[in-house]
Amino acid sequence: MSQINTENKDIDAELITLLKANPDIFQRHPELLELITLTDNRGTASLLERQISTLKSRLSQFHSQHVELIEVARENEQISDSFSNVLCQLIGFSNLSEFAGEFPLALRKTFNIDEVSFKTARAVAQRPDENEGYEDALRRLSNKLAVCDERWPSNILQLFFSDSVKSAALIPMLTAEHDMIGILALGSSDPVRFTHDLGTDHLNRLGLMAGICLARLQPAD
Repeated sequence: MSQINTENKDIDAELITLLKANPDIFQRHPELLELITLTDNRGTASLLERQISTLKSRLSQFHSQHVELIEVARENEQISDSFSNVLCQLIGFSNLSEFAGEFPLALRKTFNIDEVSFKTARAVAQRPDENEGYEDALRRLSNKLAVCDERWPSNILQLFFSDSVKSAALIPMLTAEHDMIGILALGSSDPVRFTHDLGTDHLNRLGLMAGICLARLQPAD
């Protein structure tokens, strides 16, 4: 019995190779179609019916993928427009007080975020009680890229947010020279808004925009 099964597998492999090499074989030899019978749980189905069913299934898959790509493109376009609006606001700020008051508010409204705050290295240096939480946050941002998580330590959450925040994104605020001068924090009461597997490309862009603006407004050393 084992030898028969092996022989059948060899024959099947040869037939598959032959059909792949000659996809038009049934056009050149239509009489072969009369010899083919495909069965399933519905009974006997012709090769044409099975091919139509397969094509319909593939077409449905392609349509679903197309719809998904369109939705992603629309979402990215909306995000890009929102970032452009925020950038225009950043350019318009003329002093640090205006930046501190209006920038977090703009982010909350534009991106529907529950809480937005930021800490600068200069400000934290004047508040010893904030040093530990800020240093812990810096260690999580050692590669100067934004980090999203729903499992932040309590001392980091307390540094930036109220007790209602369950997930958050911490974003390095970078200068044009790529120096970190502060941390921008986005917090949500939704524990799945900023999960650890969330992409951060847009957030890194936001951090650079904010950092360059902050560097322009901060008094020189």
